[in-house]
Amino acid sequence: MDKVFATAIFARLTGGRFALPGLLALALLLAGGALQAQDKFAEGGSSQCLGCHDFGPESPVHPMLQSPHGAADNPRTPMANEGCEACHGPSGNHAAAPTQVSPGVSFGPRWTASTGTQDGQCLACHKDTALAHWDSAPHNRSDLACTTCHDIHHLPDKVLAADTQGQVCTVCHKVQREGIHGLSSHLDSNPACTTCHSPHDASPPLATTLENRSAGCRSCHDLVAMASAADVSDKAKSYHKVMARQDRSCLDCHQGIAHAPADSVAPMVPTAVASKTVHLFFPGQSDSEWLLGKHPGSQPLRHGASCQQCHRGEEARMGASLAGDFQPATRDVRVSVSRASGSLRVELDWQGPADDADIALLWGDDNTPTIQRAGCFAACHSDMSGMSRDRGEERGKYLLGALAQQRAIGRPALFKDADELQAMRDAGQFGELWRVQLANGSATSVQTAVLLTPPAWNSSSALSGSASYRDGRWRVSLSRPMAGGDGLKPLLQDGTYTFGIALHGKDNPGGRHWISLPQTLGFQGDDSDFRAQ
Repeated sequence: MDKVFATAIFARLTGGRFALPGLLALALLLAGGALQAQDKFAEGGSSQCLGCHDFGPESPVHPMLQSPHGAADNPRTPMANEGCEACHGPSGNHAAAPTQVSPGVSFGPRWTASTGTQDGQCLACHKDTALAHWDSAPHNRSDLACTTCHDIHHLPDKVLAADTQGQVCTVCHKVQREGIHGLSSHLDSNPACTTCHSPHDASPPLATTLENRSAGCRSCHDLVAMASAADVSDKAKSYHKVMARQDRSCLDCHQGIAHAPADSVAPMVPTAVASKTVHLFFPGQSDSEWLLGKHPGSQPLRHGASCQQCHRGEEARMGASLAGDFQPATRDVRVSVSRASGSLRVELDWQGPADDADIALLWGDDNTPTIQRAGCFAACHSDMSGMSRDRGEERGKYLLGALAQQRAIGRPALFKDADELQAMRDAGQFGELWRVQLANGSATSVQTAVLLTPPAWNSSSALSGSASYRDGRWRVSLSRPMAGGDGLKPLLQDGTYTFGIALHGKDNPGGRHWISLPQTLGFQGDDSDFRAQ
């Protein structure tokens, strides 16, 4: 994009009211694709916003207008102070070109401001109340935004309602899904998570239960009734008497029993190993566009979280929910990694039919953040063959970064020109695909491809492999030099690499396959899923 074109766009967006030096305009466009220089409030205020964001009673704007945030007659609310732009920032440029320029502060899905920028809008009002100690909160230190849990455009906000709060919290805190004491049959009567836990600061449950006199426990356990109950021992009755004191809580004695053991679910962070079983699942039509837009976890995903952060250990459940009548919903692959003679060796071993068609791996690194976050999902899109917006173009896998224009109503997806794509390749901003095609109990081909635009598969002298089938199990061995070459990137000793696995059966071509969540590989340290030694 040249500076004349950039300046012309800026003039169009501002109606010619501002002059912007060409180099500054170009820099702004390249920095974020959304001009916000010298932005001002929309001339029509919230009424102008509702000109587009008014899709009837089901529009998420409407519930917000009926919420405490939307009470225009209360001078303390956002809607009484600059309306929508009180939270979304001055957005005059967005109002002038809504499909090309982001709001001043965007919460997604098309554009997403940083976690700090988004939270800054909330803290402007809430810093002196519930968020007084947000800086020290584990949620803040984990780079979770306020909008990861809260949605003020829907009423009621699930995380603020006692009967739905657990649905939000257990997206990450899976061990609590079975409820208090693991009694899933009593989930409906469980107290809200915040009865014992404080999500906005670093206070432990003990501090919260001291403050509210163990309200969470007492929602089920009646101390008065227990004092006369025949099945409560005299010793327990005597201990319960101390609960009359203000400095005592149930947790003084009953610690670690509220939820199931932490090791009953997959850990939230990996521990590096040389070999383990990876669970593949049927993904349905879960494409990048849905993940980044309508998926409940789209906000943390856009902020840099990996699919693993929320879904580690959930492959079987997700496969079952997405597969419908398609069976099996999941497949397990044993993955082993090692290094020898300057090469990385990857072994894949799984049980399955002799007519499994192929197994493929998609690799990414720091130059491909979408692969780091989403693994195979980074290459899957709604306009591909067999997906939700398939228009018969027979389009293959690609990365969003390769598009000059994303698909929208009335606009097709367009790839960047050849020079721009070559510049991305030169900068290492591409995925690396490996594929082993299978037939008659062996590998018929071992191929690689560059993933930016739909890939062209080729045999590479840098990737060697073999496959065998015996006793109902496939065994695939792959090897590539650490130094790279012939289309493969070099692997660095201190680097961390992401890969995803896709397995195709004979009767499930295209998207009807099984895939893994993104896995990480390192050569030192313990903060990856796999470590090759």
